[in-house]
Amino acid sequence: MKKRHHTIPRCYLQNFTDSDGFVWVLDTKDNIFKTKPENILVESHFYTVTLKNGDKSLFVEDTLANIEGTYAAIFEKKITKNLFLTDEERAKVSVFIAALFLRTRPHRESMHRMVLSMKKSMEEWRQRYEDNPEARRIAAATPSSGKAIHMSDIEEYLENYKEEHALSILAQLPHLSQIIFDMKWSIWESPSGGYVTSDDPIVLLRPEAIKKYGPNAFGSLPGFAYKDVDVTLPLSKNRLLLAGWILERDSYIGVDSEMMERMNYRTITHSSERIIGESESMLKAIRLKYNKTAYKK
Repeated sequence: MKKRHHTIPRCYLQNFTDSDGFVWVLDTKDNIFKTKPENILVESHFYTVTLKNGDKSLFVEDTLANIEGTYAAIFEKKITKNLFLTDEERAKVSVFIAALFLRTRPHRESMHRMVLSMKKSMEEWRQRYEDNPEARRIAAATPSSGKAIHMSDIEEYLENYKEEHALSILAQLPHLSQIIFDMKWSIWESPSGGYVTSDDPIVLLRPEAIKKYGPNAFGSLPGFAYKDVDVTLPLSKNRLLLAGWILERDSYIGVDSEMMERMNYRTITHSSERIIGESESMLKAIRLKYNKTAYKK
């Protein structure tokens, strides 16, 4: 059974290699090293799930592998040549992007933290409820909506959250892929290269909401369905996808180094533990510029 699973696909990382086929990596301890794409962002049995009969299954990993292969062919055939996609090709790329957003270790850990917080809130509410007879009376008189999250559901998820995450990838793919498909796409080409990626490469931001409410405020939290959100994903060392609802049309455009650096800022500051680029000198410059400010958590 295959046990080495990429949290970020190898076919994607290959688009950031140097002339010798290596990617260069900067971690949160300031280490810079080079490695082959197949040897980074790999975890044992990351997508393996246990069936009811106790057998281990790779159906999530196998599904993701098929999605990756389809995307890699379209990227090489169309996107690298600045050609617009058919609806079918666009749908397949949308599935790849959605899977890339859902599959990462940072996303899994974020969901884990959210459910832990939910459990804590439910425990605190239950304690207040038990200590307050009036609250019990009001709750008993309130009609049920028929939909409820029980503590047993929360505890079961937390006990098996790694496998629950793997299963949730496939469950959420159709809905999220449709949202991405419906957005307008603009691919920004930097002819000289220079884009970096990370272990969490898809970034969602709501610039206008941030201006109004401030960064990390409740009113500026991002999400795919917000009509003012924009989504960035470095596709290779010289191409980046910008998707959103306010773009007028799909496009391919060339950008200068200043705009490329602005997009890199988003990628770098959103990273979790790894920044990935095509050269040691590029990562040394990032380490110098962002030391103790951006990529370090």
